[in-house]
Amino acid sequence: MKRLVLAVPALVMLILAPLTPAFGQTGGIDMEALDRLAEDHKQVPLTEDIINRFIASYPEMKSVGAKFPQTEATEDKASEDGDDELASMTPEKRKAMEEVATKHGFKDLEEWMTVASTLAMSYAHLREGKSRQDLQTMIDRAVTQAENNPKLTQEQREKAIAQYREIGDKLAKLQPLPANIELVEKMIGKVAPVMKIQ
Repeated sequence: MKRLVLAVPALVMLILAPLTPAFGQTGGIDMEALDRLAEDHKQVPLTEDIINRFIASYPEMKSVGAKFPQTEATEDKASEDGDDELASMTPEKRKAMEEVATKHGFKDLEEWMTVASTLAMSYAHLREGKSRQDLQTMIDRAVTQAENNPKLTQEQREKAIAQYREIGDKLAKLQPLPANIELVEKMIGKVAPVMKIQ
């Protein structure tokens, strides 16, 4: 399972804070990096069946993965493949885990891992008690600060506002789907034990 579970509002603060005091002196934000981050944490619509199959598969998947200690690909190989956990996995480990995934009705290991990431995002979102409105509020606040910042020229102000709004659009892709959040909340009694043993 991918280990990075994002708390989007915290990420917003990290991104926006360096821009506000002296926007013109920063190198800006790597928008392509944000796009890659969203791609790495793609989501799927969850159903009760998917969640139940994932939960049923998890103990076996964890057990199989433990049979391959220190078999991850080298850092160079991981970097070549975009630092993706699936791409950096050795063929032997991937094959063994793929068998578990398909046994439980998943198309392949990639689909299983996407479900794992989706579940983790929704669960973390519930635990943080955040909402999509939190993200929009933070973006709006940053825009207001830029509009009222006397240290910025008009050109810097317009550039900062445009960039904040673009950041907001990209970070929105990292927010869990509302329907997924509702379903995970409904099934929290089953989901929580799996999420707590990561």
